[in-house]
Amino acid sequence: MEKKRILVIDDDEVILASIASILKLRGYSVDTAKTGEEAIAKSSLNTYNLALIDLRLPDMEGTRLLTELKPSTPRMVKIILTGHPSTENRTEAFERYADGYITKPVKIANLIKTVEDRLREQDESIAKVSQEISRQREDRFAVVAIGASAGGPSALERVFSRLPRQLPAAFVISQHMPDGFTKAFAERLAAISELQVREAQNGDTLQVGVALITPGGQNMTIAKDRRILLQKAEQGASPSIDVMMKSVADTYGQSCVGVLMTGMLTDGVFGMKAIKSVGGVTIAQDESSSLVFGMNKAAIEAGAVDIVAHASIIADRIVKAVLESLAAGRKVGRSSDVPGTAGC
Repeated sequence: MEKKRILVIDDDEVILASIASILKLRGYSVDTAKTGEEAIAKSSLNTYNLALIDLRLPDMEGTRLLTELKPSTPRMVKIILTGHPSTENRTEAFERYADGYITKPVKIANLIKTVEDRLREQDESIAKVSQEISRQREDRFAVVAIGASAGGPSALERVFSRLPRQLPAAFVISQHMPDGFTKAFAERLAAISELQVREAQNGDTLQVGVALITPGGQNMTIAKDRRILLQKAEQGASPSIDVMMKSVADTYGQSCVGVLMTGMLTDGVFGMKAIKSVGGVTIAQDESSSLVFGMNKAAIEAGAVDIVAHASIIADRIVKAVLESLAAGRKVGRSSDVPGTAGC
């Protein structure tokens, strides 16, 4: 099981090192930051389960940092640390959605209990969501269409290693790759992912928790009965990201999510526009994590992208887009659902 990740934010080096050491001994993966800006930067590049935040940082109050972090880390547990406890500070912290409040000097037993209690509550909340998802009707799931080219295999590994198997979504992927290579690539992704990942075959059907990769040298489209149709790619980069995404947009409307990752040229721009135009959510990998900032850059410049994200947090953005789509009451595969706007 992957270690829980914790970010400790404090400008006192002794306290920072002591808390980090204690948590590492408890089996957690720990990062540290000495300022609010450093914490924001690290949170934008990594997914943390929990953050311990000093109330008084050199560049901002910890309560302000709570507000700054909330939009980009909605699921992260946030606990305030303070050597200046007061009713006002405590009230403000909880008003700004702190999940806990620990006073200094920090008692080890209290620190460990608070951290473990909050993380257990987080797991129980996720499990409750998963149970609710499992009770939903079979026809309520989203379709996530992902396109990538140069640098895509390693970027996709970062995404698929973080996607939860309970997510009510089916996945289709077109990675520019020659015939004969995609099967091994699918097996590599399957080995690191909770999802079932395999090379698509003609006639396969979309299923929740299953990711189908377009075979090299072919193009994928999706019929209205969820069946995968494969045809030989006659020209241009293949498998075509545009062909796959346009088909997903036409068939699933608002209930689709488009993700365009690292790669050369412009394949996928038309497909992302198609998904956005029917109210689906579109996500592009950012420049800093892209081996080649080409296709994704073109899509951003074309106004076809809702969300730009580092490769390490694209999985979180996909989860959020899928769950918000379902919470909005959209039914997948219903042509009458097509009109609308993206919900993320």
